[in-house]
Amino acid sequence: MSVLSPAALLLLLLTTTHATLAHALLGRTWRQLPIFWVAAAAGCLIATVLGWRFPLNLPTPAGVPMLEASLLAWVVLIVVSRLRL
Repeated sequence: MSVLSPAALLLLLLTTTHATLAHALLGRTWRQLPIFWVAAAAGCLIATVLGWRFPLNLPTPAGVPMLEASLLAWVVLIVVSRLRL
């Protein structure tokens, strides 16, 4: 039996992918990696919980709006990367 639902697993993978890529592009120290992960998770979760959808007929695997979650995650990641942490 699976411990995580498909939506939770997809959000976890999406968050980790965006945080790792943002750290590779924008990060300066290893200390920022967990901060980037939390920021990406916040962006993905906000888009999913609020049900933010573009008026396009895009697929939402497991009910996760992939494009919207990715865009909001990157907005939060860019804001966090500009802070002096």
